[in-house]
Amino acid sequence: MEKTGSLLVSKILCVFLCLTFVFSAYAQDSATKEKEEKRVIKGRVLDENREPMIGVLVLIKGTTHGVTTGVDGDYLLEFTEKEPTLEFSFLGYEPRDFKLTPAQKVLNVNMKPSRIRVKEVVVVGFGTQAREKVTSSITKLPAEALKNVPYANVATALQGNVSGVQVQSTSGQPGAAPRIIVRGGTSINNMNGAAPIYIVDGIIRTDLADINSNDIESIQVLKDAASTAIYGARASNGVVIVTTKTGKPGKVQATYSYGLTVSEPGAKYDLASGREYIELNRKSMVYASRYNANAMDRLGSALGFGTGNDLTKNTSFTTQYLTEENKHKLNEGWESMPDPIDPSKTIIFKDTDFQDLIYQTAYSHSHNLTVSGGNERSTFYAGLGYMDSEGTAITTKYKRLSFSLNGSIKLRDNLNVVGRVMYTTSSNNEVFGLADIFYRSATTPSTAKYTYEDGTLAPGQNRSIGNPVYHLKNDVRKNSKDNLSLSIAADWEILPGFSFTPQLSLYKYTYDGYSFIPAYWNGSMTYNDSREATGSYNKTMQGQMDLVLGYQKLFAESHNLDVKAGFSYFGREKSTLEAKGSGAATDLIPTLNAAAIAKSVKGDESDQVIAGFFARVNYDYKDRYLVSLSARYDGASNLGDDHKWGFFPGISVGWNVHNEKFWTPLQNIMSLKLRASYGVTGNISGLSDFQARGEYSVGNVYDGTSAILNSVIPNPDLKWEQSKTFDIGADIGLLNNRIGILFDYYRRVTDNLITSLSLPPSTGFASIYTNLGRLENKGIELEVNAAVLPAWSGLQWNVAMTATHTKHKILRLPENGAENNRIGGEYVWVPSKKDYAWMGGLQEGGRVGDIYGHVLEGVYATDEEAQNDPIVNTLIPGNDKTKYGGYAKFRDVDGNGQIDSKDKVYLGNFYPTWNGGFTNSFSFRGLTFSVRFDYTLGHKIYNYATRFMDNNSQGDGNLTKNMAKNSWKQQGDQASMPCYIWNQAYNLPVNCNIYVEKGDFLCLREMTLAYELPRRLLRKIGLAGVRVHVTGNNLHYFTDFKGLNPEEGGQDNGRYPIPRNIITGISITL
Repeated sequence: MEKTGSLLVSKILCVFLCLTFVFSAYAQDSATKEKEEKRVIKGRVLDENREPMIGVLVLIKGTTHGVTTGVDGDYLLEFTEKEPTLEFSFLGYEPRDFKLTPAQKVLNVNMKPSRIRVKEVVVVGFGTQAREKVTSSITKLPAEALKNVPYANVATALQGNVSGVQVQSTSGQPGAAPRIIVRGGTSINNMNGAAPIYIVDGIIRTDLADINSNDIESIQVLKDAASTAIYGARASNGVVIVTTKTGKPGKVQATYSYGLTVSEPGAKYDLASGREYIELNRKSMVYASRYNANAMDRLGSALGFGTGNDLTKNTSFTTQYLTEENKHKLNEGWESMPDPIDPSKTIIFKDTDFQDLIYQTAYSHSHNLTVSGGNERSTFYAGLGYMDSEGTAITTKYKRLSFSLNGSIKLRDNLNVVGRVMYTTSSNNEVFGLADIFYRSATTPSTAKYTYEDGTLAPGQNRSIGNPVYHLKNDVRKNSKDNLSLSIAADWEILPGFSFTPQLSLYKYTYDGYSFIPAYWNGSMTYNDSREATGSYNKTMQGQMDLVLGYQKLFAESHNLDVKAGFSYFGREKSTLEAKGSGAATDLIPTLNAAAIAKSVKGDESDQVIAGFFARVNYDYKDRYLVSLSARYDGASNLGDDHKWGFFPGISVGWNVHNEKFWTPLQNIMSLKLRASYGVTGNISGLSDFQARGEYSVGNVYDGTSAILNSVIPNPDLKWEQSKTFDIGADIGLLNNRIGILFDYYRRVTDNLITSLSLPPSTGFASIYTNLGRLENKGIELEVNAAVLPAWSGLQWNVAMTATHTKHKILRLPENGAENNRIGGEYVWVPSKKDYAWMGGLQEGGRVGDIYGHVLEGVYATDEEAQNDPIVNTLIPGNDKTKYGGYAKFRDVDGNGQIDSKDKVYLGNFYPTWNGGFTNSFSFRGLTFSVRFDYTLGHKIYNYATRFMDNNSQGDGNLTKNMAKNSWKQQGDQASMPCYIWNQAYNLPVNCNIYVEKGDFLCLREMTLAYELPRRLLRKIGLAGVRVHVTGNNLHYFTDFKGLNPEEGGQDNGRYPIPRNIITGISITL
């Protein structure tokens, strides 16, 4: 798509939007066209507590003619139809239909809360469907999920609330996006990289970042291929459809809400005290001297446990021998202890918890104002939101300003036009390195100096393991993002039953960020004044056009046909700029132009076009037998010339058994729908815009001359990744639909996996993207919703539960001559085969993410026991393999008398197999109490951060309390942990079983107490509604994982802990 085309489209869209809103404003005040033979119906709508309901939509069924209830729950509707059916609907309540008699003038209605999901309406590709007629696998976020928590990223609300979707909160950084995987990953290189596509009011987005949850009406997830096939190109990883709020006919309504969130870090490492640190580190030098002759010299050095420190700025630590010159420090909070190596001497030190200094009690504020209203010819909705959120790690924060405006106008009885604007601007500040802060600086020896004698902050050892307060506050950075989406759409009923629904949209995303490191002390003796500066700017312009023709007809009052067909165009232009420099003369000018030395300048532009034709046919016979056919034919610009186009069909069928005559005796006991689907979807995620043609990098210098370097090898044979999914399911209602059950079983096979294949060095390239392999995902999904107490009970108790089981298997890999076409892996003894074999890695029949490591079975109590054991530990460095008391005993799996790499065993897999959640909600009159849990099971985490501490990998860092308490310390100790030794990989090898931990967790995700003030009282002071609530969010993880966040499998290289939040909020409606 050319730039001129984008500019033209944007100008046209702006003109259309302006006209739309002008017409909307005009129509808001204009009189409606007079009708002949008018009738009037009026009444009042009450909720389950007999309280008036404001904002209930009252429509003449089958039309858009209607009103909304006012402050007293009253409505008055004019109409001309002879015997119309009135339809009453409100979010979170069951819709109700009433057919009017010719003489009826009054209709009062009692609304009932939605009890089960089998009665809801869901959004599907380019339309909506009643759940009863849906034949594919679709899940919907409960409306209550967005009521209580002011989400910085709304995708987090899906966690545990919907089946078939794994949501992982991988960072506690305010505004951070969770990882969302629908029905398991589809990449053998990165199972966690299979993100779904997001459709927000018809506009494709890569995520849901910066969308105000207060503006959202509903979120649906399309899971099987039959439901996603109509989106073709990138739908194999699932589709998340977000619909934002719109205005409704009726009186103008305004709502203001405010939320205050107080946050604390959800987890911290349990670390050794300063006294324990000194004792174990000084003793460890004796052990380390067996393999390092210089280890004993460290005892007198200026280290955290060394005694070569003093009170000047020349040393970073407080540890030193007691002297006349420093004994006054004992009166200033310092501590003393005998030297573990020479008890005749006394060591003094100051114990500071540097991990605590990383964190703070954080306060966040969210404000939202919405105004909406309209009449039968036009409606409008406007939303304004502001969020100011502090992170629990000092200096981290997130701010967001959001604005949403949409309006609809009925230009003619058969033509309705809708315009939308959504704009957000946000900024955040993040730590400069997760590992540097959350486990390296956290384990800065507690004997390090926090301040010097003059009160100024001390830097610690260096920037990566030092005083976090000094280094985080000596770091200037800011990231800013702007999101703007504009769209205009129409619904034109050309002929009865025949409609045309076009939508044009423009989406613009910009990001700019900068960082500047003022001059700083990198340790006590090294002054770094390079003043590194970085600036970056990214811009994405996206144009989209969807043209949809629809036909709907009921034949012979039995055959219902709904047909949609259309054309879709997606064009994106992307540009980036980045520059780095250093050598600024002063800290006072943090901008990039102050840099005296230009280190690098980069920039690129790229574009992508995807075009497609699609169609869907839905047919049902008397709501009993359901059939849906869908297809899409897509072309993508970034594939090989002979493989640009792909065809993606889908078919699904359903049978509403409860609509059969033979089911009549069971009507009030059980409803049952059976469904099945099969479809094919495509995927090109992860491919760059010019992957098939190859890429070149410029700015290189060769022999003094500028040069162009071929950086990505072309592959003209690149083609669509295809996922074929078979799904069977059932929708069940029990006890007159007081209990609702949604069940699915699926099997998805993904072929032509787009994968990075390693190449031999002789090619000059490290890898090439190609299509290889086949991956299977299969699982079961369950959703249960139940109203425990009958509808007439004043106390209501509702229960909801979701459960998802997912497994994957590699079915095929490229032929490479190895058994099972293995790539990588571990050569180990396999007891079941009684032989050595390659396990793990990537191989046919196996899983991605298998972990193999050594098993620590015990600790030698004495030197004698260790040296009498004939097993040789080949992991011990050097030629001398002598073992001592305190050394680890490892399992000799192959029984050959040696501990080596062949003795590794299977320890688990990085990817979870179960996830879900359950909710209990109790309500009585206006008081509601709810509690929600979610869980994830089956994944393992290599806790590298904890091993880093216990292994003393850095050389002068703190250790865990577990190591301090349970490690071997002297001859005869019966210990569960080996002795603490500097850099002891022979005692604590990589992937040792004690550090490959279960990530299983049950999280108390949300607990809310809310109260809605009686509307009868509020009407006296002119208010329509007031709701107050107190909510606890992320309150506790029940888990055995010893790290900071158990949600993400894989290697823990440092994680921002998920904050524990207490939220108080109020919402006032006028």
